[in-house]
Amino acid sequence: MKKIVFSLLAGFVTMSASACFAVIAGKNTTKDGSVMFAHDEDDSGEQMLNVYQVPRGAVGDNVKYTWFEFPGTKVADAFINEYGVACASDGCQSREDVEDYTDGGVVYEVRTLIAQKAHSAREAVKLVGELVTARGYASSGRTYLVADSKEGWMISLVRGRRWVAYRIPDDKVMALPNNYIIDRVDLSDTENFAGSPDLAEYAQKRGWWNPADGPFSFRKAYASPAQFDHPRNSLRQIHALEIISGQKYEENPNTLPICVTPKRKVDKELLMEVLACHFGTPDQPGKHLGGICTAVDILAVIFQLRSDVPVEIGAMGWVAAGHPCIEAFLPWYSGMTKSPEGFCRYATAKEAVDKHFTDAEDKQVNYPDAKAWIFTDRWKKANTTNYDNVIGGITARNKKFQKKWFAEQVKFEASLKKYYDPKTGRVTNRVALEKALNDFTAKAYREYFKMLSEEKL
Repeated sequence: MKKIVFSLLAGFVTMSASACFAVIAGKNTTKDGSVMFAHDEDDSGEQMLNVYQVPRGAVGDNVKYTWFEFPGTKVADAFINEYGVACASDGCQSREDVEDYTDGGVVYEVRTLIAQKAHSAREAVKLVGELVTARGYASSGRTYLVADSKEGWMISLVRGRRWVAYRIPDDKVMALPNNYIIDRVDLSDTENFAGSPDLAEYAQKRGWWNPADGPFSFRKAYASPAQFDHPRNSLRQIHALEIISGQKYEENPNTLPICVTPKRKVDKELLMEVLACHFGTPDQPGKHLGGICTAVDILAVIFQLRSDVPVEIGAMGWVAAGHPCIEAFLPWYSGMTKSPEGFCRYATAKEAVDKHFTDAEDKQVNYPDAKAWIFTDRWKKANTTNYDNVIGGITARNKKFQKKWFAEQVKFEASLKKYYDPKTGRVTNRVALEKALNDFTAKAYREYFKMLSEEKL
């Protein structure tokens, strides 16, 4: 059985090396009035999660941000900064074959620019557009997701200097697989769109769009045809949309909606259901191999971005440090200044920034005490001992743990009111607030690791 499982895993990884997934829920769709942004990060190979609290000025004139880091990667890291701007990305292959770059172009710099400079999601769109226009995007294509407490955006980049951004409506929910999904583009509507002015003209010149065939569609014109038509993308998007809306959809990427109206108010539990969804695929029917949650999930996070409390509290992420079907989601606040023990391999965030690409080999050998291996080893063990036989017990334990910490969040945040003025939102005792936030997450992990130590897989 073990040989069969890992043979299938290898096949799925080959088919789906980039299988990230994202959901953004507008503020009018959520139970608490927040913008909610959920993301599954998928990458193969040895991956080590670190979480750094990067202080202001550590990297030039950066703002403070929380960095969910995977050493050596250009497109895996997620961020949330002190202004409550969160970002992550999904790989989206384009059909562009012209390499138009200045100084080698950019890839990793896109996400770090957002984390280090953006004061809002809308400003992030502007910054990314300027960067890509100036230097060119040095990969096939990618969609970056950015959100704050007011709004969420998709920014789709194409190899070279073309890009387009779309604002998710406040009353809708978006689900993004590894494919461009932005359809019609109206750059005159600056409230909801931004992008390169020649998108349609260039697509027509390259033979990717013929006006005689109908209005210009970004996704049909710029997506790699093989990627656009791949059932892996359609199936994952359909399952997410069906969970969110309760409606049924045809397996046709040309007809799938960008956004839908949810069947009920969106909350953390609904988004967890989406991120942990398993359904298999026609060529990989094993239910723990195919789905939105895949064999190469390395991080799942649900950013809960609220405006009714200070941003240090209101902007936070619920993090599953591995597979969302296996791990519980634990709280990380943007106002934290210290990560729990075992989540940082270096003493300072500056050293982590400097060595992100240079110290990326043999990570488990070189850093054996990192908490990251608890999560990766647990996934391997669950598969070795037969996933289908153990997942029921794991789910039950996580559900109980999750319920407790959702309740703890409510009580904890009520206790923080003594550290800020509720009328202005101004923090009056920053040192005490930061310590309380640090301690809360550390306590959550202590209890979680204790639960795992008693687990028998």
